[in-house]
Amino acid sequence: MNWTQGHFEKVRPDSPRLDAELLLAYVLDCPRLDLYLRADQPLNEKERGAYRELVQQRAAGCPIAYLTGEKDFWSLTLEVSKATLIPRPDTETLVETSVEKILKWQQTHPEATCNIAELGTGTAAIPLAFCAELQNLNIISVDCSAETLTVAARNLERYQNLLAPRNNSLKLVESDLFSAIEPAANLDFIISNPPYIPTETISTLQVDVCQYEPSIALDGGPDGLFFYKYLLKTGPSLLNKSGEMILEIGFDQQVELTELQDDFPEWTSSTFLPDLQGNIRVCCLQLEC
Repeated sequence: MNWTQGHFEKVRPDSPRLDAELLLAYVLDCPRLDLYLRADQPLNEKERGAYRELVQQRAAGCPIAYLTGEKDFWSLTLEVSKATLIPRPDTETLVETSVEKILKWQQTHPEATCNIAELGTGTAAIPLAFCAELQNLNIISVDCSAETLTVAARNLERYQNLLAPRNNSLKLVESDLFSAIEPAANLDFIISNPPYIPTETISTLQVDVCQYEPSIALDGGPDGLFFYKYLLKTGPSLLNKSGEMILEIGFDQQVELTELQDDFPEWTSSTFLPDLQGNIRVCCLQLEC
């Protein structure tokens, strides 16, 4: 493992020790911390071969999550595949903000079920995180990719204990944008971490992003604002009066979103919140009461 760490320091310097440990733990099918309890245990030939292959793929740029097929997010361990965007720690800011707002809504609607729609669910990381923290939710999560929804469905199956036992409903729908959701859907919240990277910027991203993650989950159109324009236009027809929309945004998109909101006067207020690194990451919008 020390050799692998040194190798990664040359070609993948961001987290060489962690990468080496995660791959070895995956090969040995054990928790990462157990590696130190088994430090004197030699690998057999099959294990060495499997580890060597994973190290080569990681050195070439393949993300760890695609090699192990899993990614930790919030309090969950989620299945991922090359059809899905890998959940990011930054998106936990969107979850935290949304949970706080939904809890506040539930305090004023103590007997009601909270109706939520999510655009672009991917692995279903966001709605499952909601279900881990909250009860009495009715969530419709849409994605345009059937392959992606297959992965999301397996994550729902893995975390069935967060659904019916907590009076939560989470429905996955294959849909082009929100076309499968009827107007006047009486939603209380719209939540989304949409693609927001400008098309021409994608090729400049790190290799493990631009060459491995699905471009459909990254590409926000020429200006990165395609999905925000759609949501600002469509949201009022789907939300209840005083409904809220909570969006993840790029760290440099606050000014553009503020200017864009001026074209949609139905939205009376907007708030921008930072992630743990201090970068603006979440935009909260509210309809006129």
